[in-house]
Amino acid sequence: MLTKTIAPKTSLISAFLIHCFVEIPFFIFPVILLLVGKDIFPNLGILSWIGLGALGTVGTLAAGLPSPIFGRLADKYRRGTMMVISLILGAVGSLSIGLFGDSFIVILFGVILMGLGLALYHPPGLSWVSTAFENLNSRTYSSKYVRILALHGIGGSLGSSIGPLSVYLFINVISWRQIYLFWSFPLIFLAIGFWFLVGRHESYHESNFPSAFEKKDFINEKLLKNNFTLVLLLTFGFIIAMSLTRGMINFILSPFLSEVKGIEIATAALFIGLSTLIGSTGQFLGGFFADKYGEKVVLQFSALLQVFTLIGIFIINVVEIIFILYISMGVINALFWPSTNSLVAKNSVERGKAFGWVMLSANLIGAFGPSIDGLLRGVDPNKYLLIFCISCLFSLCGFFILLFMKNQKD
Repeated sequence: MLTKTIAPKTSLISAFLIHCFVEIPFFIFPVILLLVGKDIFPNLGILSWIGLGALGTVGTLAAGLPSPIFGRLADKYRRGTMMVISLILGAVGSLSIGLFGDSFIVILFGVILMGLGLALYHPPGLSWVSTAFENLNSRTYSSKYVRILALHGIGGSLGSSIGPLSVYLFINVISWRQIYLFWSFPLIFLAIGFWFLVGRHESYHESNFPSAFEKKDFINEKLLKNNFTLVLLLTFGFIIAMSLTRGMINFILSPFLSEVKGIEIATAALFIGLSTLIGSTGQFLGGFFADKYGEKVVLQFSALLQVFTLIGIFIINVVEIIFILYISMGVINALFWPSTNSLVAKNSVERGKAFGWVMLSANLIGAFGPSIDGLLRGVDPNKYLLIFCISCLFSLCGFFILLFMKNQKD
């Protein structure tokens, strides 16, 4: 097979695009939650929330559980091939719902495939980008390393915003099923284009990089490895805490705006989509400040800021202010990812495997969010207070976890 060196910028651009498009169909579901419930659970009343929560949980589990396995594969085999398959899985899942999504089983099948697409992309995609801007022999990084990871993350933020925005644009023109159908085609075209233009040129040696400890003379390698393990554990703990917050809040954003704030579903989709779209700047801001002040500072700031933003969203009823707070939420959700990805990349030996565990931590734990929401709404259908309180508590836990981590700037 013909192989050639893939330029770092080409690696970043291609991963940016795939990261964007593989996220789009997955993030449509939370916005159309009430519409799906009315169509497939018309006579179940409050029990429909249990079913919708189950769909949200299963999709997130599919996006998280296989991640360590896919991460190990990313360390051993061609990452470009895995990235192509991730797009195909997302396309088939979206196509299934678009054509046959009139039953719970079909939607469940589609959501699982889209989740698997996300799971299959992240470990090889993050490994693909992080190694492209690293000197593997000297184990040195670009001076803008976290900002580069942030640019990759912006691709995912764009995808998770384009999905809701497409609901706002199309929901009064076509059905929610046809929105899924529409997005299946770009994923297929991107998979084909990426494979022939970039992916097939990845050589075997490019997907197998040296151990983090092979090329550097450490004074006390064992002690340093133990410190790396502590950094990773604390990073995973922070990701878990923030993922629980995200899992609970993101799932009920659209219903909360509709039922409590009196905002129509289409407008709620606009709020959420613009929040994520504008919030994607948080990726770059997070990368810039982490390169300057260290990852820990950025992570602690984002955790505290999220608490105050959630409180504001719950208690304020002025639509314009709520919109600004939703924008802030989008920035916060994007702010901490470059720093966590940087900590994992700098402090792991088998990078694909490490990123696999990151995605498992984020999605497996976050998957409980929709089910918790569904249960709480089932107990008290008219209240969201407990959901917001518990979410704030998880964010505070993330802040306190980081007190045990030394600041990381290189």
